[in-house]
Amino acid sequence: MTFRAVTIGSTFLAAGLFAWTVPIERVLVVGQPLMIALSIMVAAVFVRLNRGMPPLEWKSVDPAKRLHLTSSILDLTRDYGWIIGTDAVALGGLTVLIGIGGHDISAWPEGVRRLVSAVIGGLMALCSARMAYVVWRDVDVVRLQKTLIDDMAIRDANDRERDIAEDRLVRIRSANLRTVESKPPKAWGQ
Repeated sequence: MTFRAVTIGSTFLAAGLFAWTVPIERVLVVGQPLMIALSIMVAAVFVRLNRGMPPLEWKSVDPAKRLHLTSSILDLTRDYGWIIGTDAVALGGLTVLIGIGGHDISAWPEGVRRLVSAVIGGLMALCSARMAYVVWRDVDVVRLQKTLIDDMAIRDANDRERDIAEDRLVRIRSANLRTVESKPPKAWGQ
């Protein structure tokens, strides 16, 4: 919930700052680098989407933990879709603005130019904040995967040790060891 508030706050703050301090003509100057940055974000999301579910022996994982992991991965994948959509809107807007050109945009009323600058600034802040959120969530999912894998490894090691101990007991029993009667000790010289 707090991350959502930070995202909304940073989006509106960036939009306000862009409307107040960054003329749309300057946004057009850095439009191409902004498009490259957004394209890199989209490419990173597509690479992450390609990974999918981790390769685990799902039958041996605790069902509650497995459900939590798969739900988290599904939620994260949904967030990836929203990032791609938001980045696509920002890329489309920048492409249209660059296509219109600075000469035609300078003829727009001042309020419209400030609004467009605010929208671009807000979208850039939103895209960056969502990307940071997804990275944070991805780290969270990796921690959950680590817990599941470690639990499976500990359970496998315990099973192996139990099997070794049982095997040793079987071998000791199969040796037919007998108890030997022991006599009480005698004193020296007797």
